[in-house]
Amino acid sequence: MPPSALRFWKIEILKMKRISVCSEHTLSPGSTLRNRDLASDIDTDTSPRSRCSWPSRWFWLVLATSALSLAGCHQPPPATTAFPPANVTVSKPVQKEVVNWNEFTGRTAAINLVNVTARVSGYIVGIPFKEGDIVHKGDLLYQIDPRPYQDAYDQALGQLKQAQANQQLQDVTFERQERLRQTNVIAKEDYDTALSNKNQAAAQVVATQAAVNAAGLNLEFTRVTSPIDGRVGRQLVNIGNLVQADSTQLTTVVSVDPIYAYFSMDELSALTYQRLVRDGKLPSTRDGKAPVYLQLQDETGFPHEGTIDFSDNTFDTSTGTLLIRATFPNPDGFLTPGNFVRVRVASSPKYQALLVADRAIGSDQDQSFVYVIDPKNIAQVRHITIGQLADGLRVVKSGLQPGDVVIINGILKVRPNSPVKPQPGTMEQFSSNDISLNLKGSQANASASHSNANNTTH
Repeated sequence: MPPSALRFWKIEILKMKRISVCSEHTLSPGSTLRNRDLASDIDTDTSPRSRCSWPSRWFWLVLATSALSLAGCHQPPPATTAFPPANVTVSKPVQKEVVNWNEFTGRTAAINLVNVTARVSGYIVGIPFKEGDIVHKGDLLYQIDPRPYQDAYDQALGQLKQAQANQQLQDVTFERQERLRQTNVIAKEDYDTALSNKNQAAAQVVATQAAVNAAGLNLEFTRVTSPIDGRVGRQLVNIGNLVQADSTQLTTVVSVDPIYAYFSMDELSALTYQRLVRDGKLPSTRDGKAPVYLQLQDETGFPHEGTIDFSDNTFDTSTGTLLIRATFPNPDGFLTPGNFVRVRVASSPKYQALLVADRAIGSDQDQSFVYVIDPKNIAQVRHITIGQLADGLRVVKSGLQPGDVVIINGILKVRPNSPVKPQPGTMEQFSSNDISLNLKGSQANASASHSNANNTTH
């Protein structure tokens, strides 16, 4: 406590003590108190009346101690400890052309799917194919016992030859009868009979030829072959079983290359795409030139490129979606019919954008932010509006300038308006094609650090 304040409190205590002495010790009405007299009294007053006021002295002693304590509360606070500058990696945002995308889920489907069914009845005597193999059109899959059908074919062929022999005889007879008719040697009735026999023999040849063809087809149908190129399924009937014509299914064959992908587009996305097509900013799906990209469940990015070749003519009123079909090349057969896939379709033309790594972005409640350093290496909070991922980096719609230096790595150690020790890096070092849980955790921790820093600043 300063000396002047201490003397002030001492004089005030003496004044109060002088007033509160025992009732025997009173002041005259005209008397006055001076600081010098009070100081003299406190040292020289040893009378019994002065000693009788010892409780009051204890009270004023406590009051003086409290005053000294209150005076000590006005001392300046201790100096805060400064943190050393944090080591961080920095880079300017990447500026490039990007496209906005809409993503949908769907399923792959074979362009051709054939249920192989027996076309003649009989017993299975051979199955030369291996389940799951790639087969080509005409490859033998099942062999039905051909012997009954071979006999039927031979019989029909014999009847054909018999009919042809009869036809030759009737042709020769008719020619003879025709010469005799010209010389009026035979009656007209005999001529007409010869003409009729000739025509009947020709018809018989046609009928027996048809029987031969039918028998030949049945014999051919004992060899069950693949109708298309593709992958064969499992055996549904084993050797020795009897199959019935046009009812017993033997196996399935699906085409492999190319392959379809069906997905449903919501009405809002479909309308947006149609308006962009109408304005000439995106290709029409009816031309078969609209690009589309596909991703399997275990893949990163969308490595499979195809084209949209069909869109349904009505929206599904129960779901509010439009069925879309895309075609994808599949030369290695890796895409399998029935795969669950994600499909990506462009929802905007190309435009210039700024991109940063997801690791550089923190979140403060419902706002995203990055740390930008100034020429003095002081970290400043910059709130931004983010968009979609593009080539592993996040599109920044607003809040950032091309020349800004952004902290990429080490944002957990950064406090707003605090110095940092920057090290140059690149955004591509920390790019990612997927938002992992670690990145989400980093953003959450960065948000907590940002909030704690704000609380400390306030």
